[in-house]
Amino acid sequence: MSRLWIGIVFASAQWAGLGLGRAETWKILGPRPMGMGGAFVAMAEGGIAQYWNPAGLAQEAAVSKWGLQIPVGARGEFTGGVLKDANALSDLASQYDAIQAAQTSGTAGAMDATKVGAFYQGLATIKNMNQPGKGALGEIAGGANFKAGRFAMSVNNFTSVGASPFIDTTNIGLDNSGSLSGVNFATANTAAPGDATNAASAASINSAIDATAFTNLNNLMGGELTTAGITEANIGNALVNFANGNGASTAQIAEAAAQISNNIGAVDPLIAAASGANPYTNNGTNLTVRGGSFTEVAFGYARPVLLPGLYAGGNLKLIFGRVGYTRFNVLENGSGSTNVLKKFRDNTASSVAPGVDLGVLWHLREVLPILPFKPRAGLVWRNINSPGFKQPGAATADGDSSNYPQDGQARMGLAVTPLNFWNVALDLDLTQNNTPVPGYHSRQLGLGTEVNVFNRSWINIPLRAGLMKNLADSSSKLAYTFGFGLNFLHFMLDVGGAVSSDRTQIKSGENIPSNFAAAAQLGFMF
Repeated sequence: MSRLWIGIVFASAQWAGLGLGRAETWKILGPRPMGMGGAFVAMAEGGIAQYWNPAGLAQEAAVSKWGLQIPVGARGEFTGGVLKDANALSDLASQYDAIQAAQTSGTAGAMDATKVGAFYQGLATIKNMNQPGKGALGEIAGGANFKAGRFAMSVNNFTSVGASPFIDTTNIGLDNSGSLSGVNFATANTAAPGDATNAASAASINSAIDATAFTNLNNLMGGELTTAGITEANIGNALVNFANGNGASTAQIAEAAAQISNNIGAVDPLIAAASGANPYTNNGTNLTVRGGSFTEVAFGYARPVLLPGLYAGGNLKLIFGRVGYTRFNVLENGSGSTNVLKKFRDNTASSVAPGVDLGVLWHLREVLPILPFKPRAGLVWRNINSPGFKQPGAATADGDSSNYPQDGQARMGLAVTPLNFWNVALDLDLTQNNTPVPGYHSRQLGLGTEVNVFNRSWINIPLRAGLMKNLADSSSKLAYTFGFGLNFLHFMLDVGGAVSSDRTQIKSGENIPSNFAAAAQLGFMF
């Protein structure tokens, strides 16, 4: 039976390593693992070993220990660069105010190269926000974990909620109500600018706005371009001359020309839609919020098997799932963002499913005493039976599956102890995991270290640091982790955190990280 158990774990991990397995992101339960870069599979100790690798319950040094650990933690992430896109639109706000003023007042020459450049850049950024993986992700993990020798029991909750935008860039046409004066090119100078740099910028704009783009832009402006004698061959001249007359520098004009040239291909279809029979009253711009809260009641057990230093363990779980979903249609809802949260809470479905976890942990020095630093290798597979949970009716009505899966997650870990007060660990997800943000995936690599100050049986102050990186996201940057604890007699207090090195500076001057997390834990071990 033991051979069969271990064989299933290793075979499953190999299958998962091929990228066939899909699951939710691996949650970092507990501040000690978080402080060490999320690396704990080969170090699994205490009550939370049941989550990280149930085989850790059987380690000889841990068998005689009993205790309770109560971890809590939260994590947030802006995915797919959505924060940078939103910030770019915020930076363009003043230019868009100027565009609106030009349209409202009808002042001749108010619409110049710099404003058209900002207009193109803004539309391209809006279109980019529809790319898969754009959104925001929030996670919470916590519970109570009790260990008694090789046995463990826990009640943990894992909650994930994702928000993903969709911006309808087709139905954006404006009605011709006549309430606005419209842009005015009556005094346009279509001659090539005298300044050589400005002339080059004008030529660049003339080249970019070819016949198709010019036609769409002219239609958007109510035919004002051709009325003023402007054609696709000299529109750049007119825009640059207006910008020069409005006090724009040659550098600003050159930047505007680059914005028009770089974004013409992406923006032209949007302008065509805005100038066609696709009214904004049909606009389907929305924000979709989906996610689930899963409470696991788990019973775990582990024992030595087959070879010296080799341990195997598993969990039997009953998982209580509550899945939520809502799609907030922006132009159909006027009660504000709080309505999104209310609708999400109202549109939920609850169901219950069993779950099974398996894990192995091998103290390699027990087989090869010559190996230095007490190396350990671990492997765990959570939810090997891939339990599924019922989706709310609103989700299926919008085309989602009726089943919200919790597919298997495979994760491996390595750990060494160079000195009796110093641990180093490495973890890697073998599965590429889905998230509640469609198109955004997670496959974490974590590396961390822990140094125990004092390191006595009655007092210890562990200091921790680490690195994490999402290998499933090519644009992902390193996240730095940190943590410390106080172990006094049988009492333990730990805190940990993580923050991404990828930051976006917003207008207020603050640097907002793309992801961040915090965790704390109280524990009692005897």
